[in-house]
Amino acid sequence: MIHDITDIEKNISERLPKRNEQGEKRDQGCALIVAGSRNMPGAAALCTKAALRSGTGLVTLAAPRSIVPIVQAKLSEPVFMSLEKFGEHFNEKCGDREGCDFLMDRHVPELLKSTGYQQAVAIGPGLGQRQETRTAVRNFVTRCSVPMVIDADGLNSLTPQELSLIETPCVLTPHKREFARLFGELPQDAAQIPELLAKKAKDYNKTILLKGSPIFVATPGGNIFAVPAANSGLAKGGSGDVLTGIVVAMLAQGVSAKNAAVLGACLLQKAGEKARENFGAFSMLPSDVIESLPQVFLQAYGS
Repeated sequence: MIHDITDIEKNISERLPKRNEQGEKRDQGCALIVAGSRNMPGAAALCTKAALRSGTGLVTLAAPRSIVPIVQAKLSEPVFMSLEKFGEHFNEKCGDREGCDFLMDRHVPELLKSTGYQQAVAIGPGLGQRQETRTAVRNFVTRCSVPMVIDADGLNSLTPQELSLIETPCVLTPHKREFARLFGELPQDAAQIPELLAKKAKDYNKTILLKGSPIFVATPGGNIFAVPAANSGLAKGGSGDVLTGIVVAMLAQGVSAKNAAVLGACLLQKAGEKARENFGAFSMLPSDVIESLPQVFLQAYGS
C-alpha cells in the first residue's frame, strides 16, 4: 500500500525535530559528512550547507585535503576534518597527492573515532569510484555504529552482501541507475516499482529513498510513501547532495530513519517549488534550493 503524504505535508511541523531553545549547539544534533574528491568539491559543499540549513547544531565535513580550502572559501560554519596521510604515511607536502585528493582506507580509523561525537553520518557525495575509495567506504560503513545516509559513490562502493553487514539504522538514497547497480534493474512497469522497493527494504532492513518523480520511500516495515516531485528544475547535478544533507540533518536531530527519509523528500520538494517560483525551472540551481529551505522551515515553525 502506498501512503498518501498529504497529511504529512499539511502537518510537517509535527514531524520535524523539536528545537531545544535552552540547549547549546550539540543539543541540536551533530553530523559527520564524508564527501568530496579532487574533481567534485561541490558535492561536499552542497551536502554540508544543506545540513546546516536544516537545523543541525554542529556539522563536521571530512574531505580530502586538496579540496578543503575550496570548500572553506564557500562555507564558514562547518568543522573541517582534512583527510590526508596519517601516522607513518603522513606526507606534509603531499607531494604524490595520495591521501590528499580522495578518501583512502587509511583514513577509516580517524573517521570511526570521530563518529563517537556524532549522532548521524552521511557518506558518498562526490567521493569518486577509485578502488581505494570503494574499499574505505566498505570498511567504514560496516563498522560505523551511528545512523547513516549512504548516497551516490557510497552506494556504488557496496555489494548487497556488504549492505547486509550494516547494523545501524540506515537510509539509502539511490537514483535509478545506482539502484540498478546495487539491486538489479527496476521493472519497466512503473506500477511494480513500489512492491520491489518494499521487498528490498525489508530484505536488507534499510530505508530506501528512490530519487526521481515521484520520490519513493520504502521502509523495512513495509510502508511505501510517494512524494510528488514533478519539477524539472530539480533534475540537475547537486540536487541529490542537497537531499542527503537534509536527511542527515534530520537523523542527527533524533528523527527515525523512516521519518528522516520522508521529511527529507518533502522538504526538498517544497524548497524546490520555491526555488522554481523565484528562478524558473531552466535557471534554478541546487544552491537555490538550499537558500529556499529557510522559507519552508519558517512556514512550518512560524519562527
